[in-house]
Amino acid sequence: MNVTDLAKSRPGGKKIFLLIVCLAGLAVSVCSYLGHYHFSLYQSEKMKMRSLERDFGKLQGRLQRAVSWYSSPEFYLELGRLRLLRAMAEIEFGQPEKSESYLGQALEALKQAAFLRPVDYAAFWELSKVYFLMNYPLPVYADKGRELCWEAINRAPHDEFLLSRTLVVFFEQWLLLSEQEKMKIQQVIKGQEAANPGFLDRFKRKWPGGQAEKEELASRLKELGF
Repeated sequence: MNVTDLAKSRPGGKKIFLLIVCLAGLAVSVCSYLGHYHFSLYQSEKMKMRSLERDFGKLQGRLQRAVSWYSSPEFYLELGRLRLLRAMAEIEFGQPEKSESYLGQALEALKQAAFLRPVDYAAFWELSKVYFLMNYPLPVYADKGRELCWEAINRAPHDEFLLSRTLVVFFEQWLLLSEQEKMKIQQVIKGQEAANPGFLDRFKRKWPGGQAEKEELASRLKELGF
């Protein structure tokens, strides 16, 4: 007999049961409040951040307190993003070997975010960045990164912002793509054009770089029949 059945079977058991339910609900509410409290403090402190390198420990600590009180996918997603930014900073400083520990920690947080909210594309998109940066500058995990890009697209197939960003990745890694993957890209672009006419023209206008880069993009789009 479990605690609930025991409480119901005793005199006044229903009152005890209701008390247990109320206390459990109160505990959840308190944990949620404290989690959001620390997350709110994190957001405020992040806005005042002067240097990621200097303030990283404080910001990460605030987010860790938030998730320790309340396991929100939003909190884990932000924790993963913060650690990813720290890893990217190390790479920009010319110290890619120092980025590995931050990437590992980002991976852990983002996997938890994806587990808690598997229908949201955001964690999968951020996870793809982690794999692209592992063993930088060698594209050791590029295939895994692109696989996660597709996971993100599958969750938001007509999100123009997401698709534009993932297409940048695909075209930059063009020489690594299989013919099957190129066909998938072709179908995604066609689907987006049907859902949001003019998408491809908008994408081409935003393509970074000069004339040479734009000609390279045009060549790759031509290969896809556009």
